[in-house]
Order: sequence, then structure tokens, then C-alpha cells
Amino acid sequence: MSALEGYEEIRLIDPFEIHVGPAFARGRKGARRYALMVREEHCNMRGVVHGGMLMTLADLVLGQALWDATDNAACVTMNMQVQFLRSARAGDLIEAEPEIARRTRSLVFMRGAFTAGGEAIMTVQSAWKLLKSE
Repeated sequence: MSALEGYEEIRLIDPFEIHVGPAFARGRKGARRYALMVREEHCNMRGVVHGGMLMTLADLVLGQALWDATDNAACVTMNMQVQFLRSARAGDLIEAEPEIARRTRSLVFMRGAFTAGGEAIMTVQSAWKLLKSE
């Protein structure tokens, strides 16, 4: 798939997330905007994006933003709270701007707002554990 105008494709390395993409980003490190063009395989039988797909996208996007902020530190999602606000469909462009709400030595608390067509479709809050280097 060719890149979206103004975005660059993210090189996904997680074996599971590769099935979600391609995903895209634009902006400077630490303040990126992320995007995904919804395809039919992202949708459920009702023709809207599957909630599990949206949660996977949230994990992918917030994880990418966390990597930017920590120089690609090893990390894992500890908790994620999702509020589904509206549906999205195949052909919609989902965009997100994640941010770090708080950071300690070993934990990072993040949030993100996801939109499609300028309308909020989902908000996410999550806690991440920074893993020690081995």
C-alpha cells in the first residue's frame, strides 16, 4: 500500500501488529500523529471496525509514541481503558495523537484520542511498564 499523503509508513516489527497495518505517522519524534486506513478485514459482520481491532490499533499507536519518548525501551502494556464513541467503516482514515500523561522511573501513563472524518471515535488511557535491560 502506498503511503498516505503527508504520512510515512511505520516499519512494524511486532508479529501480531504486522497483520493490522500498514500504519502511518507524521510529525516530529515525540509529537507524532498516527493514521490507519480502514480495510474490509478490519471490520466485523455489521460492517464497522471491530472493537478488538481498534484496541490493537490503540496499543500499537501508544506503544510507538512510548518508544519515541524512551529511545525504544522495552515495555509492556499493563492496563488499557477504552471508550468507544462512534463507529468507523472501511475506507475511513483513523487518526490518533497519543500523549504521555505521567512518567515515573518504571511506569508510563498515556492517553490518546482517535478520530475518523474529524469525529471522535475512541479515547484510550493506558499504563505501561518499562522493562529492565537484560
